[in-house]
Amino acid sequence: MTLATTETTSRPVSTVTIGVDTHSQLHHAAVLDQHGLLLADRQFTTDIAGYQELLDWAASYGIINSAGVECTGSYGAGLTRHLLAAGIDVVEVNRGHRLTRSRSGKSDVIDAEAAARKVISGECSSPAKDTTGAVEAIRNLHLLRDSAVKSRAAALVQLRDVLVTAPTGMRERFDARTLEGKATQARALRPDNSRLDEPEHAVKYVLRELGRRIFNLTAEINTVEKHITKLVEAVAPTTIALPQVGPITVAQLLITAGQNIDRFPSEAAFARLCGVAPIPVSSGKTHRMRLHRGGNRRANRAIYLVTICRLRYDPRSQAYRDRKRTQGHSSADAIRSLKRFVARELYYALKKDLLRGPRAAPSDLSLPCR
Repeated sequence: MTLATTETTSRPVSTVTIGVDTHSQLHHAAVLDQHGLLLADRQFTTDIAGYQELLDWAASYGIINSAGVECTGSYGAGLTRHLLAAGIDVVEVNRGHRLTRSRSGKSDVIDAEAAARKVISGECSSPAKDTTGAVEAIRNLHLLRDSAVKSRAAALVQLRDVLVTAPTGMRERFDARTLEGKATQARALRPDNSRLDEPEHAVKYVLRELGRRIFNLTAEINTVEKHITKLVEAVAPTTIALPQVGPITVAQLLITAGQNIDRFPSEAAFARLCGVAPIPVSSGKTHRMRLHRGGNRRANRAIYLVTICRLRYDPRSQAYRDRKRTQGHSSADAIRSLKRFVARELYYALKKDLLRGPRAAPSDLSLPCR
């Protein structure tokens, strides 16, 4: 009698990649295997239960290698935090190009599958921002300040326009030189609420309310700026100590870089994101560079303001501008080069502040030579 032995071989566990097309109420997820084959797709709710259900559903097809999520800073922020807490690498995926959508069409399934394929192919490889630290708190405070600044600017413009069409003799009472001063004077007006059918008292009422609105918004801005300054000084002391770099500028750069600044492979990548990376625009006998017009325009504006202030107060920057002029370059060319240097200096300072590790900023940074 011979005994038949059966040899059991365990199937290798496959790895899968998740792609998520995010929305405000529902997320659509797709799962692809390591060969790029679409295994399944499904919708999930945008709450903790839905996030965990998505994670369990994807894990049923294999070990999750990574996840490509659209809009990690807005619609996908909650899902991104949940996946990162579960130990899943999350890659920030850009929206599909218009040409691709025109060829393949657009739907939640197509977008989710495309997000996963971008991760597998390496087209998108940047880790998502970490929104669980102090930088996220600074972002929310900065958002509140921005909205207050815009509202105050709109109120000042409205006050100016009302004064232009005010009844004869009223505009002469506002002798302050600035709109803020006129707003302070407008707060002292005393209209008769029972006579608002008369243009004079109606204008007085409008001017007084605009003056009060401007005063309240100014107080709100000042209060928020104090909170932002306190947080920035605690998070980025090295960066805020740089010349002509203020707390609001540092706050914007922290928001652009994110808590996990190590997601930038180099300072050149940071410069590219800030819109200060040089690109060639040579033609024929002309050989010159310009800064590309992409990237985060708010960060670009912050770096530009630092550069302009340094050209006014910093002797090093002034000497560099003068040297570029003697070489036949224009002031605009000097500003472009200085913006690139400022981005480099800010990157290493932010990296030192956010990492707090051995990879610190070099202390002997010098102005560019070219």
